[in-house]
Amino acid sequence: MTRRARTPLAAIAAIAASGLAGGAAAADTDHCELTVSGDATAAIKADAPHDAGQGKLGASTDYWLSDAQLRMAVETMQNLGKKLGPADKQRKLDEAMRQDPRFMLLLINCLSDDAGLMLSASGQSKYADVPMKPASYPIVPAGRARAGELTAMFHLGGGASKRETYVVAAPGKLTLTRFDREAIAGSFAFKAEQRGKAPRHITVTGSFHYRCSGDACQK
Repeated sequence: MTRRARTPLAAIAAIAASGLAGGAAAADTDHCELTVSGDATAAIKADAPHDAGQGKLGASTDYWLSDAQLRMAVETMQNLGKKLGPADKQRKLDEAMRQDPRFMLLLINCLSDDAGLMLSASGQSKYADVPMKPASYPIVPAGRARAGELTAMFHLGGGASKRETYVVAAPGKLTLTRFDREAIAGSFAFKAEQRGKAPRHITVTGSFHYRCSGDACQK
């Protein structure tokens, strides 16, 4: 089985966002909020017009993309730092379009100037593990993720303040109350820690509601 080289989630999110221009559902406001307690505290609410929040506030998933959008996203990702001839490009593109998942099973972003969270389906997950419907999934440390589980990248600060990166310290939970071709919504909770000489432990909770973005969305 062909395994893809890992690409940073931030780069994948940017590719997805750029490929969705013009493919969004009707304009609406995307919303997410985060609450941090423990050795650090924060309360953040972020809102953005649907057509302006892509990449920072929103979700990326193959379920919302047309075949043309998927091919464009996969091709863009494959071209990062690579020089291939036309025949090799086409062969690799055709191979990627037969993969499960083809591009991005599920990525949920809540990024602001003061904090940021990226939730993503594990690399072992297939479409059958994370179907497009309401459900609950464990949030686990990246190195222990199995099919049907999600990982989290979380940070506090950024911009004018020092950025503090945290990793999941104990299994948490993502609950999707809605996941269809109109929107995705839900809540999450997990414990995280900042490693070092003086470890800091926090609890992160929050919720989100994002409109569907892609040509496969229900208009």
